[in-house]
Amino acid sequence: MDNSQSNNIKSIPVKFLHIIKVLGRAVVHLTAVGKLNYNDATCILLRTCCFVCKIGSWKWGPNGHGAILLVNCDSEKTYKKTPDSEDKSIYKVSDLKDMSVMVLRTKGPGKLPEGYKLTMHISQGDAESVRVFRNRSTEEVPYLGGVAEMNFYVEGLRFPDKDFNGLVTINLSLLEPISDGLPETPIFTDKVVFKVAPWIMTPNTLRPVEVFVCSTSDNYQFLKGMRNLVAKSGYKLNICHEYVNRGDRWMQDELEFGYIDSPHHRFPVVLDSPRDGELANFPYDELLGPDFGYVTRVALDEHVSSLDSFGNLEVSPPVTVNGKKYPLGRIIIGVAFPTATKGRNMTKVVQDFLWAQKVQEPIALFSDWLLVGHVDEFMTFVPAPDRKGFRLLLSSPDAGYKLFRGLQSSGHGQATLFDGLTNAEQITLDEILKDEKLQAENNYVQSCIDWNRDVLKRELGLDDEDIIDLPILFKLVEDEKEYRAVAYYPDMVNMIVLGKNLGIPKPFGPKVNGRCALEAEMCSLMQGLGLNCTFIDDYSSYHQLLGEVHCGSNVRREPFEFKWWNLEM
Repeated sequence: MDNSQSNNIKSIPVKFLHIIKVLGRAVVHLTAVGKLNYNDATCILLRTCCFVCKIGSWKWGPNGHGAILLVNCDSEKTYKKTPDSEDKSIYKVSDLKDMSVMVLRTKGPGKLPEGYKLTMHISQGDAESVRVFRNRSTEEVPYLGGVAEMNFYVEGLRFPDKDFNGLVTINLSLLEPISDGLPETPIFTDKVVFKVAPWIMTPNTLRPVEVFVCSTSDNYQFLKGMRNLVAKSGYKLNICHEYVNRGDRWMQDELEFGYIDSPHHRFPVVLDSPRDGELANFPYDELLGPDFGYVTRVALDEHVSSLDSFGNLEVSPPVTVNGKKYPLGRIIIGVAFPTATKGRNMTKVVQDFLWAQKVQEPIALFSDWLLVGHVDEFMTFVPAPDRKGFRLLLSSPDAGYKLFRGLQSSGHGQATLFDGLTNAEQITLDEILKDEKLQAENNYVQSCIDWNRDVLKRELGLDDEDIIDLPILFKLVEDEKEYRAVAYYPDMVNMIVLGKNLGIPKPFGPKVNGRCALEAEMCSLMQGLGLNCTFIDDYSSYHQLLGEVHCGSNVRREPFEFKWWNLEM
């Protein structure tokens, strides 16, 4: 089909019985008599959009069946672009690959008895979620006589959500005339059930494709370190310049990369957070395009807090928990403590969206104890060659104090933190270890992390051997008459993972024999997993602004090899 033909592809007005609506709510009249060979039609349909030849219902699993539909959320336009799902016509033939092909095949005489016709209809509820196109410019679809075949192109309009389970039914009825003035009677009906493909996140263990960071007037050292790391790792680096980011450097907080998949096509989809800082337009203006989709959730009636930034949205690698497999991992978010009567939470509209995707069942952790409140401030995942294929890294004040006391007992109590920084007051290990207030604050932080540790062990099926504690101290600061925690020195767990290369915030710890003891400990812990540590100076441009390397970067990764429709639900 050439581009000129695509101009004739129109949306089909679909109706539900006698209520006529516009597209996706519409009716297609196909006149025919004789037996409809619908089984043949289903098998033709399945060549493009299904995984088994049975599409009148949906069933999950490797032995399941049904048809799959993508939300057409990319944009074939490059000027004045909008998601293709907002267009009621097809302007480029390339848009057809984002749709599922539905083939109707009929058998009948050369000419129909008067009044008989086939009607394709969609319920009013499903009409909000699907749109059907056909390659004809007239509203009536002519009956071609004999054995005939007709293509329809079906696109999804919205993702599964609280009020939509992702299933859409398209019905086909043979109508028989009764008498003048009376509606036709359906004497046969068959249906196709489509499942809208979910939005899927990608964990640190999947191969990176490209890295995104911001350039600001004060982050030269950070950018220098990131350029070297990404070049060494062999991936593409995308820099969002200041005329676009307008000083907003928090690339991780603005968006989360994921993808959608079907047997005939897949493409990345960016989820835009409701935080809407100065980077608010970046996901739509810079990322939305051909084969790059966009989705967002707007909190109209909810207060948007720091917990709605996507440093507070992570996903685990694949796990098995008490015999139940999660081959796409599990989403992880941070919320207020379960018994808290007040506190910050991720907005309900975002949580509802994440839960409705079903294929990466979310886990809620307690993160409101942190000033910023993001799960990436105390946890991350790195690949590993053994056990479950990964390790969970957790910030640990206990590990920090153990390391520092060991150094003190070895005669290094006068070693200083923040050596070489002009904008930080140096402090010795002896001074840190005799600060009882700081010790009490870190005892509290450790109890918060331990609570989350237990949740993660239970919900991800982890053993203690699957977890590595990183030596990181925190301190409490007052926030609206409450005390919440921030990292005492650059938070090494807030790293970027690029295969076997880790970009870690440079901690500026005490030097022993000319080497930072925190860096040495981190390298010792990671080298056993075959991972390489690169320490990036983010102290002035990120740490002092309450963020680190992970907060200021984002990674788009390859999709899973596992197909979501093979999940056993």
